[in-house]
Amino acid sequence: MGNNKGGMFRFADKTDKLLMFFGTLGSMGDGLQIPLMMFVLSEVINDYGNLSSSVSMHTVNKYSLRLLYVAIGVGLSAFVEGLCWARTAERQTSRMRLEYLKSVLRQEVGFFDTQAAESSTTYQVISTVSADSTTIQVTIGEKIPDCLAYMSSFLFCHIFAFVLSWKITLAAIPFTLMFIIPGLGFGTMMMNVGMQMIESYAVSGGIAEQAISSIRTLYSYVAENQTLEKFSQSLQKVMELGIKQGFARGLLLGSLGMVYISWAFQAWLGSILVSKHGEKGGDVFVAGFNVLMGGL
Repeated sequence: MGNNKGGMFRFADKTDKLLMFFGTLGSMGDGLQIPLMMFVLSEVINDYGNLSSSVSMHTVNKYSLRLLYVAIGVGLSAFVEGLCWARTAERQTSRMRLEYLKSVLRQEVGFFDTQAAESSTTYQVISTVSADSTTIQVTIGEKIPDCLAYMSSFLFCHIFAFVLSWKITLAAIPFTLMFIIPGLGFGTMMMNVGMQMIESYAVSGGIAEQAISSIRTLYSYVAENQTLEKFSQSLQKVMELGIKQGFARGLLLGSLGMVYISWAFQAWLGSILVSKHGEKGGDVFVAGFNVLMGGL
């Protein structure tokens, strides 16, 4: 259990693997929410827009039941997703905390006297264990299932889009790259800056922990101003990284404006497909919408 193989999930046992398996299935079902809902909506639009037939209560009840079935299926999938991933995240991070503490306690006494101020010394152990384990728990319990759900939504949105109208899907996919590629680039930049901020906060937290734990010594040597200056200098880097992260976030949100260009193109092409090529309006609209939602 304590080896270095397996990456983030090296502390998972058979029960955790089973929970992650069912959690993955739940995430995939959760990602089907938009594709299934829009698929039913395409049939609703086609029936309501059909001039040769009138809308009856039978039609309304039929599609209402279909939407109800979609809601029940997606709701159960989301429940399984949240339950399984949250449970396995708590189990695995509990083992991580225990192994981390065991590793620290196995060190020689001299180890704690020879560490630099920015390393994980005795006054940083508690804050480091708490911050790192919380980050890993959030990653396993929230980020990974969200990522799986988004991947499932991306895949099934495009599958349903090709089924409904492959012409507008092929034409719209290149436009989605205009906001997918910037999103990946700026998202990676924000992630890297965030990791640097965590490391910088660990240094600042270590200084504060050391000052509080040795407050009598600090006061006796009249080192309050020196400690405050050292703490302020450590926060200076955090502030610079925060500005950089905010700039990347602004560029990321700004790149999403490309969605309107894609919408405009789909509206123009969709009108041609419906009026001149005989495609159904509901299929064209939902196919284009699925491509956009899959890209987002």
